[in-house]
Amino acid sequence: MKTRSIATALLLTGLLSGMQAQAKPQHKPQCQDCGRVTAVAVHDKDGKGGAVGLIAGGVAGALLGNQVGSGHGRQLATVAGAAGGAYAGKKVEEKARATKEWTVHVKYDNGQQANFHFDHDPNMHKGDRVRKADGTLVRN
Repeated sequence: MKTRSIATALLLTGLLSGMQAQAKPQHKPQCQDCGRVTAVAVHDKDGKGGAVGLIAGGVAGALLGNQVGSGHGRQLATVAGAAGGAYAGKKVEEKARATKEWTVHVKYDNGQQANFHFDHDPNMHKGDRVRKADGTLVRN
């Protein structure tokens, strides 16, 4: 009888410890690519000026410079007008091709920080939960 009591006690002890092991909370591994948006900034990004603005500005400047003075003065004014017009035409083209750029600042759950740049509004706001996926940022 004593043997049966000891066997029952051992069995119950084994069952209880098995239940306690199962009752322990399971810790999820921390998401290394998850974080929170800390700021979103929008700024203008200059476009690139090309040959069109340069040439058109140079021609317009040369034509205007040619209207000034006579002789060598006219030649100098034409050259100066062409140079000034080319520079102005390049700057006008840069402004015409300007775009906006959104920078999303993220603080990951592991404490690291990163910035992501978008050429369109990512529709993310400070405090949003996000995850890095395929080199870009997506909402969690």
